[in-house]
Amino acid sequence: MKSLKAIVVGALVAASATAMAQAAFPDRPVSLLVPFGPGGSTDLIARALATEMAKTLNQQVVVLNKAGAGGAIGAAEVANAKADGHMLGMLPVGPLTTQPNLRKLPYDADSFDYVCRVYANPQVLLVRKDSPYRTVMDLVADAKANPDKLTYASTGTGSVPHLALAALASATGTKMVHVPYKGDSDSLLGILSGDIRMFVSHSTLLTTHGDKIRGLAVLAPTRLTAFPDLPTIAEQGGPALNFEVWGGVTTAKGTPPAALAALDRACRAATQSEGFRKQLETMNTPVHYMDSKAFGAFVKSEFERNGRLLRESGIEKE
Repeated sequence: MKSLKAIVVGALVAASATAMAQAAFPDRPVSLLVPFGPGGSTDLIARALATEMAKTLNQQVVVLNKAGAGGAIGAAEVANAKADGHMLGMLPVGPLTTQPNLRKLPYDADSFDYVCRVYANPQVLLVRKDSPYRTVMDLVADAKANPDKLTYASTGTGSVPHLALAALASATGTKMVHVPYKGDSDSLLGILSGDIRMFVSHSTLLTTHGDKIRGLAVLAPTRLTAFPDLPTIAEQGGPALNFEVWGGVTTAKGTPPAALAALDRACRAATQSEGFRKQLETMNTPVHYMDSKAFGAFVKSEFERNGRLLRESGIEKE
């Protein structure tokens, strides 16, 4: 029969071994999955983040690309991965908050644990340079006087530009016509040709095409540093709308808290690093870090809001 001393020593050794095993995360390279092909903005941000996170984790962070279904295929792979923190996803607003509201998928916003938000790019309401609208309320007044006459472009059903103007119409009691385009370039051609009256995009277009278009408002709580003369919608007497193109890091639901905490620390350090900030600066994309808890609450709120806006627009889940 073992002595009491032997039993106590054995228990302490076992506890120490368990603690060491728990503290070993990550014990192998970490994968960061991008749900789009290589070379796009999400991919470039993920690669810059992976380089910096690896320094804190003391493990390689390998970027994987899995494109398809508007990002849903890659997001589903992250959601269904082993919940140990070694498979991460760099997921933007679409796969997380609009795709699950548009069609039945093997995941939704509750299928993930949230590590951190990384970036957020506020959107701007744009009109042609010679547009008669000087304020958002000019536009709203015209929409009220001419229901179902004003057209607006987006980069597709359920995209941030679509949801932003659907929210403006809902908040002001107006009816406008949604015209989906393939991308910003096509939307720009549409507004220049006069086929559409307005569209929403990132502020970079004001820099590159400021001779052809002008900003009517920023869809954010505060003005943009780069465009201090561009007011918010609320400043013009309209609703307080906040629409951004954002993205962050997720992992499978049920990941151990210690692993989540380690990943969040690495993400925080990465977003604060000079190398990462320089990369995003070249892309005109602001760094906007949120910790694990804040990011999870934010995604839930965005998921519910975007689903409501889609339903109000008459778009039923497939």
